[in-house]
Amino acid sequence: METDVYHSPKCLLVLLIICHLWWCSLASDTSVLPDEQRLSRKLFHNYDTSVRPVFNSSHSVVVTFNYNLIQVMDMDEKNQVLTLNAWLEWGWIDERMTWNPKDFNGLEVFRVPASKLWLPDILLYNNADDYTSGFMKCNVMIFSNGLVLWSPPARLRSSCHIDITYFPFDSQVCSQKFGSWTYDKAQVDLRNKSNILEVSNYITNGEWTLAKYTLKRNEVKYPIGDAVFPDVTIYITIYRRILYYVLNILLPCFWLNILSVLTFCLPPDAGEKLTLSITVLLSYSVFMLLVADTMPPTSESVPLIEVYLTMSMAMSSVSVIMTVLVLKLHHSPPNPTEVPNWVRFLILGVLAKIIQCKCSPRKDKKKSNARSATNSNKYKEPEVTSNLIPEPTPYSRNSFSSDASRAEDNTSNVDSRINRRSTSNQESSSEYRAHLYERSAYGMEELLKYLKLIVKKTDKEAEEEDLTDEWKQVALIVDRTMFYIFLFITLFSTLVILVIVPAASYVKSGRT
Repeated sequence: METDVYHSPKCLLVLLIICHLWWCSLASDTSVLPDEQRLSRKLFHNYDTSVRPVFNSSHSVVVTFNYNLIQVMDMDEKNQVLTLNAWLEWGWIDERMTWNPKDFNGLEVFRVPASKLWLPDILLYNNADDYTSGFMKCNVMIFSNGLVLWSPPARLRSSCHIDITYFPFDSQVCSQKFGSWTYDKAQVDLRNKSNILEVSNYITNGEWTLAKYTLKRNEVKYPIGDAVFPDVTIYITIYRRILYYVLNILLPCFWLNILSVLTFCLPPDAGEKLTLSITVLLSYSVFMLLVADTMPPTSESVPLIEVYLTMSMAMSSVSVIMTVLVLKLHHSPPNPTEVPNWVRFLILGVLAKIIQCKCSPRKDKKKSNARSATNSNKYKEPEVTSNLIPEPTPYSRNSFSSDASRAEDNTSNVDSRINRRSTSNQESSSEYRAHLYERSAYGMEELLKYLKLIVKKTDKEAEEEDLTDEWKQVALIVDRTMFYIFLFITLFSTLVILVIVPAASYVKSGRT
């Protein structure tokens, strides 16, 4: 009875209806899937990302490379690292990624995550960061003919040998080497799409100017084996913009040089000379610290700006020394010594004529003082005294007795008492006159001593004043000579270091 139920026509009809409905449901599920999903199921069914996309293992995957430079981000001179923003573009044929666009409603381009496809292990050889960073894992474009395009934006930090000889008038040539790390030419053949960079989207940098940019393909055989590894190297030449350094370093340094020169324009007796010189020297020290922070710690070359600052700092140091010397010469000690003959000849003679500085030589004064001293030595004190008060002579003393004798002969009738009294008065008058002479002579001697002391002191003061004036003339001439020397060195060093040498480097590098 039960067997008849299962084999009845009604049951068979129900089974046929159920099978038909199930088949229709399967057909309807397939027809409602998106084209890209159906294509994804088709392409990535049994796809292995670790296998090269060629059916014949003896064939090489040709990878084309293109470099689109966006911006020069930074040049770290201290660490010698160049940072660039770029769009990288790789293209190759994946033989497993082909389909008929008609089967998928005309779908010719398919975009999938890069992690689902085989990617060439191309990296930046001279990467300054770790090798796992830099590339963005963006989507990959797949074309119906099997062409795969991968264009990841990247921030590339590459090591670059910095030549700072002509800083801040320098130009740098940096390179970035791209190549496969494990595949040789027989497996992955890397080729450049063009010989120049794409710079249509380039954004200018405030510090660097992009001058030259080229690509070059190289084939290198490393000592680990006989295999040849191709690579594509990008060469970028950039010029430094000098306006910032001219306004913030070079011009202030030049004006400090001018201040150092103007130190010698102040009067030699001005105490501010030394203050100004030391202030300028300290300013140079600050500038050296500022420049040292931007320079790489290398001994291969010395930057041009450091040469200029070092020379300026040395000149400022010499300026301090010469200022101290000028002040020392100008402010002579209380008992100045005589200027040496070689100093008088070299400074008061030669240098004074060269700088056209008129000075009164002390040579004639010295001769006149010597002649006056000789005459004063010949001038005897007794002669001066005798000229002032004549001494009594024997004739003058006996004149009174002879007159008395003649008076006795002529006047015999005069009383002898009167004659004796007259004789006594004459003798006492003669003694008085002799005593008066002695007292006058003693007073004149004392007066002459004081006069000689006054004259001697006056001569000594005049002599010291002459010596002081002569030392002041020496200080003035040295000060004026240093002014011309420092002015010449400042202008010459500025012209050579900041104009001629950079111009020669521009010509050498082809920079205009």
